[in-house]
Amino acid sequence: MILPPTNPPLSPPEPLETAGEADGAGAEPGCAGRYTARDAGNQRRLIAWMLATALAYLGATAALRWRQLMPGAFPWVLTGLVGLLGVQATRSYLHFLREADELLRRIETEALALGFGVGAVVGLLYPLLEKLGAPALGGHATLLAMMLSWALGSWLGMRRYSGSNSGSGGK
Repeated sequence: MILPPTNPPLSPPEPLETAGEADGAGAEPGCAGRYTARDAGNQRRLIAWMLATALAYLGATAALRWRQLMPGAFPWVLTGLVGLLGVQATRSYLHFLREADELLRRIETEALALGFGVGAVVGLLYPLLEKLGAPALGGHATLLAMMLSWALGSWLGMRRYSGSNSGSGGK
């Protein structure tokens, strides 16, 4: 006796124009290598906070360099502003991760792991290299290595899961 299959037959894929419209996202799913409208908006807010933090950091650095030419509290205010904007950028990134789909969360988590790993290696190895004669770079080098490898990991993850690196023109 042959039993009919218990799973319903697969329906044809949804057109890209309507994919995601049921949940209000209005864009392709994340596995296609593109952000949903919600993810793109969250990422724009994150980038805006990070840019504001970077600009405030540059301003605070300049204020500290020419401290004697500025009012006494101004460098302190700018330094505090950097901290506040940095906290807001971190909150914005957490919001971005919490609202992202599973694939985007995985990509970002792997990118963060790469950034942390590279930062740990640079942070441990470079002081030893300095004692062997390498130029002194200071703590900014480790932070820069972490941020750049995080960005590289994010880019590589998006490439990997979007199918753009396969020879078949996508999945």
